[in-house]
Amino acid sequence: MRKSLLYVFAVICTMGFFTACGDDDDSSSSGNWQDLSKTYEGKSVYLVMGEVTIPVDGKSVVIAASSAEKASVTLNNIIPENKSVAIDAALKEADGTYTFTGESTVGDCVVSVNGTVKGGVASVVYTRKLTSSIVGNWSLKAGVEAIYANIVTGNSTIDDLVRMIKPVICNLIWGKVSVVNVNLPEDGIFDVSWRPIGASEDKGIGEITKMASIQYCVVDGKFMVAVDKNYVTVLTTLLQQAAGDKLEAAGISIDEIMKLLVDLGGYYGLPLNMKVDGSEATFYADKDLIVPVLTMIAPILKPMVPENYQQMVDMVLQLLPNAKTLEFGLNFTK
Repeated sequence: MRKSLLYVFAVICTMGFFTACGDDDDSSSSGNWQDLSKTYEGKSVYLVMGEVTIPVDGKSVVIAASSAEKASVTLNNIIPENKSVAIDAALKEADGTYTFTGESTVGDCVVSVNGTVKGGVASVVYTRKLTSSIVGNWSLKAGVEAIYANIVTGNSTIDDLVRMIKPVICNLIWGKVSVVNVNLPEDGIFDVSWRPIGASEDKGIGEITKMASIQYCVVDGKFMVAVDKNYVTVLTTLLQQAAGDKLEAAGISIDEIMKLLVDLGGYYGLPLNMKVDGSEATFYADKDLIVPVLTMIAPILKPMVPENYQQMVDMVLQLLPNAKTLEFGLNFTK
C-alpha cells in the first residue's frame, strides 16, 4: 500500500513537472511577444535619428504587438510633422531580442524605424525622408532679386519708402557675402552657408543643426524650422540667466518670444510662408510674425536710427499692424 501511494505520488509529481515545463515552453514561444506591448519612455527608450542621439524627455514609443511577427509602433512627439505617428512593423526574435522594422508616410515625409527591444528597453533608430519639392540646395538670388517685399500700407509715402529700402538691404547683404546657400536635404536636417567677401571657404551652421537636431518640415503648407523642446528649454534658461536684466530693460519677454513659435509636439516650430515654383522658391514672413517681432525689437533698433529718421520709423511702426499686405523674405533658386 505504501509503495502504491509512493508510486501515485511520483506519477503526480512527474505529471506536474512536465505540465510546468509545457507551460514554460508556451510562454517562451508565444508569451514573450505579448510582453513587448507597452509604452517605452524615459530610461526605457533610446532614440537615434540617423546617427544623431535625440533627447527622450517628453517623447515615447508605444509598441502594440498583435503577434510574434507583427506590431504597431507609435512614435509620440518624435516626428515634427505629426505629434503621433503610427507605423506597421515586422517583428523578429533572436536570442531573446526582438527587432522591429517598418515605415509610414506623413504628408511629404516617409518615416522609417529599425529598432530592438531587450531587457525592457527599446532602442529606436528612425529616419525622415522628405519628398517635398523644397528638397535641394537653394542659392540666394543675385542683386536686388534677393529680397522679396510685398508691403502695402495704403500710405503712398511709406509704400514708396519700402521700394527704396529693398535695394539698400540687398547692398548690405552683398557687401558682406558673395554667396548664400540653404541646403534642404531629404533627411530633414538643414544647413545655411555663406562665403564672406574675399574668403576662399564657406561658413555655415551645419554642425550646429546636426548636433542639436534642428530640423525643417512642412506643416499645413508652411515651412517650419523645428527645434527640440529640450534644447529650447535649456537655451531660454541660459538666456534668462545671462541676459535677463538686459532683456527686461529692453522690454523683451521670453514668454512673448515663445508665443511666436508653433507647438509641434516634441518641437517648437518657427513658421515661414513659402512659394515654390520649379527651380525658384521664396521663403517669407507675414504680418502675423513681422509685427510682433518689430514691436519687440523696436526699443533696441530705434536708438540706432538717426534722429532725423525717428519720426519716419514711428510712422512705419504705427502703420504696419494695419497694413493691407505685409510680406518680407528672400528669393532663392536651384
